[in-house]
Amino acid sequence: MTIQQDILYQSPEGETAVPNIGQAVPRRGGRFAKNFARLTMRLFGWRVEGVLPNDGKLLIIGAPHTSNWDWVLVMLTAYSLGVRISWMAKHTLFKKPFGGLMRWLGGIAIDRRAKHGTVQQAITSFKEKEKLILCITPEGTRSKVREWKQGFYHIAQGADVPVVVAAFDYGRKAVRLGPTFKPSGNLEADLPIIKSFYDGVVPRHPHYSFSQATPQ
Repeated sequence: MTIQQDILYQSPEGETAVPNIGQAVPRRGGRFAKNFARLTMRLFGWRVEGVLPNDGKLLIIGAPHTSNWDWVLVMLTAYSLGVRISWMAKHTLFKKPFGGLMRWLGGIAIDRRAKHGTVQQAITSFKEKEKLILCITPEGTRSKVREWKQGFYHIAQGADVPVVVAAFDYGRKAVRLGPTFKPSGNLEADLPIIKSFYDGVVPRHPHYSFSQATPQ
């Protein structure tokens, strides 16, 4: 597994600054949206750490996922960086009158009744779009789980896209982006390395299986 360890951008005062984003990364939002998202995160004591690779197609895995607030953090991070981040949801949520809004927010409809499963539908989305940053949660649920689902790994392999490891760290109130890796094809060898980057990360609800820490 090839790993790219991203470098945190720090301001002279020691606070994490919003990093520059490469031209290849899909964009969204104007100056007002960026400033609003950054101010909102600042008011609640949150910050974004790390960078996104300058690549038009990326798969972001966000963990630990134990709260609906994680989705809010994803959207605030996306707007604060000026990046279009997409996410998957069941197709029934895209019906009128909210379907247009869901797609505008970055939603991709997934039909779990389809012959091709969720993994293949995600791979198809990557192949059909010129640019796509897709964020998924490896647990697949907000509830306590013992093992991650393997879908994210197969999506990355099938679509041949890099994976960005992202953490929702409620202990430090930071959304951490990076490092970035390409799957080697050996899931059993890669998964422990991937999970090791979440050591010490505090979820919203600390009952999450691999973190016993609690928010300060």
